[in-house]
Amino acid sequence: MPSASQPDPDGLAQRLHADVSRLPMLPAVLLRLARLDPESAGYFDEVLGLINADPGFAVRLLNLANSTGGGALRPATSVSMALIRVGARGAVELMLAESASRIFPPVARWQRHLWTHAVLAAGYMRRLAPMVIDGRIDPNEAYLCGLLHDIGRFVMFAEMPDAFEAVELAEWDSPQTLVDAERALFGCTHAELGYLALQQWGLPQTLAELARDHHAPEAPGDGAQVRLLRDVDWIALRVARDGADWLQQSAETFEAESAPRMHVAYRGDVAHRLATLRTASAEAQALMRVFGMAGGLKPAPLQPARGTRP
Repeated sequence: MPSASQPDPDGLAQRLHADVSRLPMLPAVLLRLARLDPESAGYFDEVLGLINADPGFAVRLLNLANSTGGGALRPATSVSMALIRVGARGAVELMLAESASRIFPPVARWQRHLWTHAVLAAGYMRRLAPMVIDGRIDPNEAYLCGLLHDIGRFVMFAEMPDAFEAVELAEWDSPQTLVDAERALFGCTHAELGYLALQQWGLPQTLAELARDHHAPEAPGDGAQVRLLRDVDWIALRVARDGADWLQQSAETFEAESAPRMHVAYRGDVAHRLATLRTASAEAQALMRVFGMAGGLKPAPLQPARGTRP
């Protein structure tokens, strides 16, 4: 029987499920962006039309284009110029992140941390997807998967921020430990809530299942995308915890530390993969600056220094 100071996990789980059912719908532009075909001849013009329809997106895109120019290029002064500089795919990723963050604005410290992890995971998913050997992964779906896979954590934070932070600061050393801690306190897991939220929003069933399964024990029938998500989830947690400098280590050191955690075989050598992750991190930092989250890459420590994350 829970004490007066402790939540009732069964009752809390019911409230969390009700919270999911009351979530506002995703902005319509996110669903339209998710359905765009980057290989179509009209992709650039479709993206330009979506940007021009929302002045807020246009301002964000101009800021992103001018922040990535490094001062060497003439400032972008039009949406078309900014779109050419950033690229249609980069613009779509900016709009996807902007649209998703409207549901849970990054106001509180832990919300900013969660979006930092989400943007990092999204960038790593897209950059690493073409490098996976044993499966074909759509980089655009992979990006959206990385961005939304932890959406259940936002629901938990909104319901009980103090309890959520207590779980995050605990010394869990495996996905199962995290899942057990969430279930004991909340009566459910963020993966289960994420599955329900993505289903409610009408996103592809594959994305909902990836959110549900990314902390599940590895099984022989697991697809390449969920195994990649498990890799990316761990890397993004390390970078969010230790800062981008963690990726500046030697290829040999990175391989020794990461290899036991990886679930996917990649094309190319470790040095190339490490360089790819550095590029994705730089792109994520540029996005976070545009969102006003500069410095969010290394928030307050997630746990005591002596512990390790999965």
